[in-house]
Amino acid sequence: DGVREATPQAVGALHAEVMRLGRLVDDLYELSLSDLGALTYRRAETDLAGLLRQVVDAYRNDLAGRGIRVEEDVPADRPFPAFADPDRLNQLFSNLLENSLKYTEEGGRLKVRIARGNGKAVVDLEDSGPGVPEAELARLFDRLYRVEGSRSRATGGAGLGLAICRNIVEAHGGTIAAF
Repeated sequence: DGVREATPQAVGALHAEVMRLGRLVDDLYELSLSDLGALTYRRAETDLAGLLRQVVDAYRNDLAGRGIRVEEDVPADRPFPAFADPDRLNQLFSNLLENSLKYTEEGGRLKVRIARGNGKAVVDLEDSGPGVPEAELARLFDRLYRVEGSRSRATGGAGLGLAICRNIVEAHGGTIAAF
């Protein structure tokens, strides 16, 4: 319509915006299915340690590109069995690592650990921040909630990812928290 010149940069920017909106719609749909109890889970015997290592490996180059050092305490010599949906857990771990990638300062670190505690798996992802103010921690997993300041629509999403993470964890009989 002549409002914008159709340059490769303009088309690229429009494409990126369409992709972002597509992810937003997908996240809203998934969250609504989860709220209704209609999100499908295909549980199977799963090696949590192997799955966690695989997801961390997928993010390793991006993290290194931002100078974020990864420290792992994930056993490679023994399986860590759980009856769980590996695809949903992959989504959970990917979302958490994506947040660390976006919100950890360049040159920071990310510690990834898995252990057993009270008969359950305990997975910790601890990054060097800048962190979330203590007053904001209670709302961090609420839908549409974003911590202002370091998190904005320019750098982050719509505040759905951690709500989806909470739903996945709770569907597996667990809890999720930020400290």
